[in-house]
Amino acid sequence: MEARKNIYHRASLPALILSIATEGATMGFYLLIGFASYAATQNFGIGTVLAGTLLMVSRIFDGVVDPFIAALFDRWIPGKHGKIRIFSLAGLTVMSLADILLFVVFAGRVQGVAAAVVFVLMNVLHATGYSMVGIGSSVIQTAITNDPVQRPFVNFIKVLYSYVVPMSVSTLISFVILPRHDNKYNMECLGEICIWVVILGYIFMALACIGVRKLDNPQTLKGIKAEGEEQKIGLKDMWSLLKNNKPLRMYILTGASDKLAQQVSSQSIIATMMGGVLIANFRASTMIGNMSSIVGMIFAFLGGVYIAKFGAKKATTVWSWVSILLNVVMIVFCLILGPGGMKQIGALGVPMLIYVVIMISTTGTRMILTTSAGTMRSDVIDYELSRSGNYMPGFVGAVYSFIDNTVSSTAAVIAGFGAAMVGYTSTVPQMGDEATWPILLMTLALMFGLPIVGWLCNIFAMRGYELSRERMVEVQTQIAEAKERSGQNK
Repeated sequence: MEARKNIYHRASLPALILSIATEGATMGFYLLIGFASYAATQNFGIGTVLAGTLLMVSRIFDGVVDPFIAALFDRWIPGKHGKIRIFSLAGLTVMSLADILLFVVFAGRVQGVAAAVVFVLMNVLHATGYSMVGIGSSVIQTAITNDPVQRPFVNFIKVLYSYVVPMSVSTLISFVILPRHDNKYNMECLGEICIWVVILGYIFMALACIGVRKLDNPQTLKGIKAEGEEQKIGLKDMWSLLKNNKPLRMYILTGASDKLAQQVSSQSIIATMMGGVLIANFRASTMIGNMSSIVGMIFAFLGGVYIAKFGAKKATTVWSWVSILLNVVMIVFCLILGPGGMKQIGALGVPMLIYVVIMISTTGTRMILTTSAGTMRSDVIDYELSRSGNYMPGFVGAVYSFIDNTVSSTAAVIAGFGAAMVGYTSTVPQMGDEATWPILLMTLALMFGLPIVGWLCNIFAMRGYELSRERMVEVQTQIAEAKERSGQNK
């Protein structure tokens, strides 16, 4: 017990819940930027395929800047007020300004080349702010505890925010905002959604600042160096991280494949094709999604227990296989219903019941995998600390953010091309459109087929990921011993 006490540090439950509220702040914006394709057509007169291409270009460009943002964070010596709160608040402000300009201020006021330029610049600013908040959030999730039992539940809380916030905003949109705009994602509707998201973002960030105040200090945010020596992260250290940290590379592969599948399936165009065109009932589709998320949170909690016992490596492998099986079942079920029969899901009956059961199961396994991925990121950061003595949560977060931005933009392109292939070349899907076989097949391929490819990548990546539950005990022991030698535990 004494050895365990020296190796691990834990956090109080209120600190965990409040500090991870940064995730709540970003998830509203994550949902909002999913409407970027709608903003392109409704606000700026840009076609769906071109909009997807512009999104890809803007986010890849932003991804190139991410390592510099990470270097700024990791090299920044925190002062009296730390640096996590300052960095995160600055990122939230940049993101809010970009989205207000995109969805409200410039909406309908610029056309042609000017519209394309504004669209790209605002998306670059959004992604930059999102990255800044994401880097701050990743530091919180790693630094707040290193206990292998408690760490999965940090990510369980993160999963709660990542599902409850979008679920709440989606419900607000479906039941309050959309009906006020004749159930159409028009310019005014998008502007109203944006304002709500910005308000919620600052509320969650305020909670996070309260929760992180004891963590945001120089003692916590440094590597293993000799007493009195300051950590100075350079390009050489960043290259060493990418070159010599194999668990990071496996984590990148897992994150990239999962993120692509998640981002494509959550694009508003694809979600509207499923809920508005095929099921033909936004409210029923939203309620099914909410029910799946609520029950799925039980899976996420149980997943946290599983990860605490067996580690992120085994959890990712096992639950990727389960997810693949469930998605195959969903595809077969929807094919049996056909485009005409999908409307039965929106009415009370056996088809709705079957769909709800499968959706609850798939949502639950995805939550477990999301919890596992968060634990994996923290383990990778601690592994690098034990390997090189460098505490680099910012750069690891930047690597993930680069993947996030690149994959997000690729997802928009895939969704745009997918919609264009089934007839939506200059318009976007809306409730009441005719359900056809091409629309059904494309929706199933992007919502349930693409994730299967991502989970197969997970299984492959875990073969080369060494940070098992047992290996992480060794890592934390090495860190504790190194800090003792350097005088940091005095």
